[in-house]
Amino acid sequence: MIFNQPPSLKPGDKVAIISPSCGLPHVFPWVYEQGFNRIKEVFELDPIEFPSARQSSEYLSKNPKARAEDINTAFSDSSIKAVIATIGGNDQIRILPYLNKEVISANPKIFMGYSDCTNLHLFLWNLGIVSYYGGAVMTQFAMCGGMQEYTIYWIKKALFNPPIGEVFPAPEWSDADLDWGDQQNLNKKRPMYSGEGWQWHNNQSGIIQGQLWGGCLEVLDLHLSVKRYLPNFDQLNDSILFVETSEEMPSEGFVYRFFAALAELDVLKRFKAILMAYPKAQYCGNQPPEGREAFIINQQNAVKNALADYDSNIPVIFNMNFGHTDPQIIIPNGGMATIDFDRKSILFN
Repeated sequence: MIFNQPPSLKPGDKVAIISPSCGLPHVFPWVYEQGFNRIKEVFELDPIEFPSARQSSEYLSKNPKARAEDINTAFSDSSIKAVIATIGGNDQIRILPYLNKEVISANPKIFMGYSDCTNLHLFLWNLGIVSYYGGAVMTQFAMCGGMQEYTIYWIKKALFNPPIGEVFPAPEWSDADLDWGDQQNLNKKRPMYSGEGWQWHNNQSGIIQGQLWGGCLEVLDLHLSVKRYLPNFDQLNDSILFVETSEEMPSEGFVYRFFAALAELDVLKRFKAILMAYPKAQYCGNQPPEGREAFIINQQNAVKNALADYDSNIPVIFNMNFGHTDPQIIIPNGGMATIDFDRKSILFN
């Protein structure tokens, strides 16, 4: 499948700010505004607030068509050069029937977001448009205590200077949260943990290349049930799956069953490799019953056990920096990845 790389940005370009999932900018405007302002100050872009951006979650839930219309309008407007989501949520699949395939296909442009935005990434993948998984306004752009340099670097590569190129592990990472209700936290840095580097499972020799496809595991799991917005499985032949888990902190059983479902549907064998992010293992002070460290190990073991049970030797690279932990690499969904197993390097090209 041939993919269209949207035009890169330049300073001063207008970017649409939308809320395609939930309405947290309505609840925490000080967090949203910090992220909004950094788009201007750090990246020298001109963020344009679309109607959905500050709407309440109640309004957005009752009006999926209005959320979709913001996307249709942003893609159809030639003055808008990119679209950035404020944050994720849990029902974005409801906007997909209202998206205008013809308008979006005819006007490819950068889309950036993650989590529930997996829905829109899947939609764009099916249209053959590269999109960027990561970098939401209220999380990475509004990061308390200042944006993280690692994240800034990869966002700039994605927006201004693609291809992203060779990626590398962050020296430190975090899945901790700071209470958005306390405005004093805007200038406070979250606790960080020492990075352990990537972990290579089912390692092999040589170099492989494949098209990237994936997103948030819980959203992908929903789509495995719905089977309405997935690509034709033949289109996934020789691709590379990227997967991360959210603040829902799915159990090891849930993760195992997701990969078992891929195997049962004859999808798993189509991937050349799997990229797995550090899982978020705490949320607003809550941790899984087994604790953070055990949760992370259990999730890795769930993936390994599922592959073993289905006699799969697909290589898996664990502990990557994308998804619901920070800092973030930006993943070019639909772009190409090259994995060199001898050098243990990964290139997004």
